[in-house]
Formats: sequence, structure tokens, C-alpha cells
Amino acid sequence: MIDQKIIDKLQKLLALSASDNENEAALAMKKAGELMREHNLSVADVAIDGSGAHVGSAEVDGSTKNSQVWELDLGSSIARTFNGRAIRKRNSNGWSFTFVAGKTDLTIIVDLFERLRSTIKRMSDAYVRSAKEFTSVHGKTLHNSYRLGIVRTIHERLVCLKQNTAPTDNRNACGMTGTELMVIKDKAVDQRVSRLFPRVKTIPSRVNSSVDGNAYQQGRTDGNHVSLHRSVNGGSSAPIGIGR
Repeated sequence: MIDQKIIDKLQKLLALSASDNENEAALAMKKAGELMREHNLSVADVAIDGSGAHVGSAEVDGSTKNSQVWELDLGSSIARTFNGRAIRKRNSNGWSFTFVAGKTDLTIIVDLFERLRSTIKRMSDAYVRSAKEFTSVHGKTLHNSYRLGIVRTIHERLVCLKQNTAPTDNRNACGMTGTELMVIKDKAVDQRVSRLFPRVKTIPSRVNSSVDGNAYQQGRTDGNHVSLHRSVNGGSSAPIGIGR
């Protein structure tokens, strides 16, 4: 039987290991590793309820009164890439996303979502202006089709990014693997979602309007040229990476 006092102490150390203070975080991680080895415990044993990770939430309003499939898919794809969740809910402005993720991941998710959403709308406007010269398809259909295409390509690129930066089973200096640390984060995120939305339902998105093939394919192509860099300090940019 594991002493609950040891579990409580380890959970506090793991929580401190997510501190913004690098020295404090490193020291807490070192102590946690030593204590787990002493009692022959793993991260999964310690963080059964996900309490070993800092998790937050952030709300971002939708860009239109009624939710659009391309925007829902964009938010969900970005959240999944960074081990978070994207929950849609209605509000006084129409609808919003509540993103739930680890502290660092949450910042990246919100930043990337808002910037990619703005970029997609700008690129869509430019495409529709030029497309009107050679097609009679309604502008709303062109916008929707192009945005669905570009988001699909971005989704595929994000999937590849996550696969290429997935946590490994190599143990760090404290004797813990990236996979074990990810177990903590995932459980903590799921726990936070359950507290915020006890009746949340998973509903697949559906495209209710018509899709123009040419606009969709152009969006697919242009999606390869969208930067997936995240902004830093509100100005410059740096490559995104998956948090461990």
C-alpha cells in the first residue's frame, strides 16, 4: 500500500516542476525523481487524478454570430496538436471556444488560433476578389470552400508536426520519460474539462453549405504556404514545438 503522504508530497513536487522559475522547477523535478525511485513509483502512480500538472483555460469569441465549420475545425486541430481541448459554447455574442490545456500549451494554442484565423480570412478575401473575374459562384460559397480547403491542409501539417515531436520513452535526468509526463498532462486536461463542462458532448462538424471544388483545391494548395510559427513578445516569431 502506497503511503498517501508520499503521494501528496510527490504531487506537490510535480506541480512545482511546472513553475515559471527554472531553478525552482528543476529542483522540484529532481526531488520528485529521487522520491519516486526510492519508493519504486512511476508518474502514473503518483498522478492518478492528473494533479501533477498545471492546466488553464481561455475563452475566445467566434468571428461570426453562428459558428462555421472551418473555424471549428481550425480550433480543434490546433488544440489537439498541443494536447489540449477546444469546447464550443454559446454566449451573448453568438458563440465562443473555451480552450483547455497545460499552461504553456494554452498560450500557444490561443496565439496560433487567433493569428491563423486572421490569416485565413485575409487570404480568403484576396482569393474571392480575384476569383470573381472568372466565376459566377456566389462569394459566400467561395469563401467557405476556400477556407475549408486551407484548414484541411493546415490540419494535416499540424498532425505531421505532432508526430515528429511526439514524447519518447527516453528517461530524463530525473528518471521520467516524456510519455509519463504526457500522461499527467492529459489527465489534468480531461479533469479540467469535466469540471468546466460536466455535460459536454462530442458532435462531429458538418458542412451544410455547398462547396466549390476549384475554391476548395486552391485553399488546399495555399494552406501549404501558411506560417505555423508562433509570435513571441507580440512581434517576432519562432517555430512552434510540442510541449512535453
